[in-house]
Amino acid sequence: MNSTPCSTAMRRFSLQHFPGQHARIVMLVALSSLLSACGGLTIRAESGSGPATRNVAAKSTPTSTAATAPALPRSVKNPSSDGLQLARLMRDQARYEGAAEIYAQLEQRGSLQPLELLEYASVAARFQAPQDSLALYGRARRALREAAISLTPDATATLCNGLGRARMALSQTDAALADFDCTLAVKPDDVVALNAKGVLLDARREHEQARALLQRANDIDPADLRVLNNLALSQLANGDAAKAVQLLLQATQSRQTPLWASLQLNLAFAQWLQGQDDRATRSLSALMDEEHARQALADFATRRTRIRAGSPVAEELLAASRQWLPLRDKADRG
Repeated sequence: MNSTPCSTAMRRFSLQHFPGQHARIVMLVALSSLLSACGGLTIRAESGSGPATRNVAAKSTPTSTAATAPALPRSVKNPSSDGLQLARLMRDQARYEGAAEIYAQLEQRGSLQPLELLEYASVAARFQAPQDSLALYGRARRALREAAISLTPDATATLCNGLGRARMALSQTDAALADFDCTLAVKPDDVVALNAKGVLLDARREHEQARALLQRANDIDPADLRVLNNLALSQLANGDAAKAVQLLLQATQSRQTPLWASLQLNLAFAQWLQGQDDRATRSLSALMDEEHARQALADFATRRTRIRAGSPVAEELLAASRQWLPLRDKADRG
């Protein structure tokens, strides 16, 4: 089966104000999956790659704290060097779009070395469309090959994980798997690649292999709630709602994580599949008003009926990941 859970990839919480309402409305995608972009790296021979793991969350419009980047300096002895320093400064200040504009100017001038082009790709991947990220990582890979640069394992992971995330978001499943295998060949304990490959194998109904990879990622980084969530969804797809509930209860202990609302939504769905209707209702009540809770429960009931009639849980999870649920942000309710 060539379906992927990543038609909803690259989604995050999106809070949007509606005229005449004091509450914010959070548009959540039930049971969706994402790989967060990995960027902000200064790529050197000894450089490491930052975290990029999947979580469930809501669709977002990428945001940036940067306005238009300033033009590169032209009145200094080495404008390219100064431009690179400025790009890195803006990147370190989380002004990713502005930093990427400077990297783009440097690339247009032919001033970026291959490793710096890879650095540019890792920054731009934080906000740009997957197709654009794929093209930029592709240029970096070609430049590195032409220069015959031998990459360290960390730099290889930055490149291969970047390509894999972009292809995953574009539903290029086979190529994405090859990219994550590229990382695992040099960094067998890379959580990003383990997590992503687990997601892709789940989409292929290879649940046992998927859970093995996700469990390994969880063992390496038990604090990563995105991995824990993905492991729970894998258990749910395999029909073990009780184990999924156990894992999601663990993941939702703290409301401080920005993933809490999505984890709570997944918990409610797992509880509903397990027949814990009252608990599912209480979990939803922590997220939304009564009207929206009824809508969510009606959707849950329809899916549970189909699952009990023989519909694969994995397919219902995938279908749910494409459906929008309007949830009222409880923090803003009176």
